[in-house]
Amino acid sequence: MVYIKNLDIKSFRGISSLQLSDLSPINILTGDNNCGKTSVLEIIQSYADPGDLRVWGSLLRRDTTQPLRLDSFSYYEGFYDLFDVNKDEKRVEYIVHNSREESENRDHVVLTAVQGEEEMSQEEYNDLAGIFRISDEEVLDDSILIVPKIDVQIILNDELAGQACIAEGQRRNIYKNNKVVRRKDERNIIYISPSRHAEGRVYLTDILKYPELYDEMLDILKEYDEGIISINYDNDSRYSGRGIYKILSRSCKEALPLNVYGDGMKKAILLMSAVLKAQNGILLLDEFETAIHTSAMDRTFRWILETCLKLNVQVFLTSHSKEAIDKVLKCSEKVRAHTALYTLYKTANKITARRLTGEKAVEVQDEMGLELR
Repeated sequence: MVYIKNLDIKSFRGISSLQLSDLSPINILTGDNNCGKTSVLEIIQSYADPGDLRVWGSLLRRDTTQPLRLDSFSYYEGFYDLFDVNKDEKRVEYIVHNSREESENRDHVVLTAVQGEEEMSQEEYNDLAGIFRISDEEVLDDSILIVPKIDVQIILNDELAGQACIAEGQRRNIYKNNKVVRRKDERNIIYISPSRHAEGRVYLTDILKYPELYDEMLDILKEYDEGIISINYDNDSRYSGRGIYKILSRSCKEALPLNVYGDGMKKAILLMSAVLKAQNGILLLDEFETAIHTSAMDRTFRWILETCLKLNVQVFLTSHSKEAIDKVLKCSEKVRAHTALYTLYKTANKITARRLTGEKAVEVQDEMGLELR
């Protein structure tokens, strides 16, 4: 199991010199909007394999459900936005102290970008930009273009781990001159965005392997559909040429695709199945309460977090909802005893963090009437 003990973010997006110390099995990040909560999760997400540009590419903030259009997001813009816009030096840097298999480890990750230009043919540029010829007979433009670029390097523990060239306007996930010099074992880190449930992608294959946990999950899902009987994978090719998950319920004459259910059911299934996917790893839940009705939060999050403790999953949750945080802190004594709450504060120069244990957070909120966020 990978367990992050301390995280020191030197520079990433709008974060400068943020330290999160004494991290717990369950960690809640809260604070005002734009204080860096999601950025913290993204840094941890990159730690899955920080020497691989594809991992960094997964952090780019775009709608992954839509194809890239010529007037939309490019990879050049996405990578450029990883760096502090107010600094001339384009540098992402963080240090992780972790424990793995009873040994302690320290990883120092640096991502840099240097701006420049590159000559390329119109055909090379069209390929990167996702522009394709209509037919082989179409006349090729043999002109040479001068295209802005960024040369990206990844340094892991003072050694070159990867490098690539990313051109302006690039909308295809192709990194010119991509080199991965040294790879480490990929860590199991699962990130769930606030809107991921709308995509209909879940990890039910993993939870179907555990009959006891599957039965527990069905019992929790009665909060959303009291007649639920089972969830099964249907290979019927009528649905998008691939199988889908279907829910059998006493309230319907036949099993229905998961996608026809409401957001609450889809979000609950996604979160519960993600726990199994993250076994012996790290689970990142951004705005974890999104789409979950407050009446169902107690049982849903008690199961999620207690199962994470059982399966050696370290959890990081973000929220700015006082009610949702309160539900998590009070869902069970076991969860509260293994929880730390970090409130992020943005000042003119940097972001700082206040740490409270789960027990202290409840005391501060209930007995002293102080605001946790």
